[in-house]
Amino acid sequence: MNPAEAGQSLAQWAEQLERKAQTFQQLRERMAGLSATDTSADGAVRVTVDAQGIPTELSVTERAGGMDHARISAELMACLRRAQAALSDQARDLVHDVVPKGQDSTAESIVTAYRARFPEQEPSPDPGQRNEIQFDIEDEGNAAPPSRPARRRDLRDEGDDGWADQSLMR
Repeated sequence: MNPAEAGQSLAQWAEQLERKAQTFQQLRERMAGLSATDTSADGAVRVTVDAQGIPTELSVTERAGGMDHARISAELMACLRRAQAALSDQARDLVHDVVPKGQDSTAESIVTAYRARFPEQEPSPDPGQRNEIQFDIEDEGNAAPPSRPARRRDLRDEGDDGWADQSLMR
């Protein structure tokens, strides 16, 4: 390769790097603006997350008024995970829109990282549907009941200092 061809090749390479840098700068700017919201099926709970999956809004509406606190907490967490999964889908779509397919493995790494951090979730269940957990308890037959811990002595019965007749010098 002669010096003129080498110079032209180097200029093309620099141009490609500049285009890639612009593409990924645009991607970074657009990804910073991503957010996702999920609302429980009954509308009692709503969660919004930012581009990093961090909650920016947690709302509990009046529809949650009669709900058990544990159920409200579970709904908040379920909405959080679904919003984060939706964020992952948005990031994938944005990467595929901005970065030409097959141009750079970095783009696919971004999608893979989001998917690993925020995996796909089950859709919100029907509001009337109850989630129940069943436990299988095996009968152990004649198993002895668990033993009780030894009872502590009541120091009040041994005088006012709790040492009674014990010597400190043993």
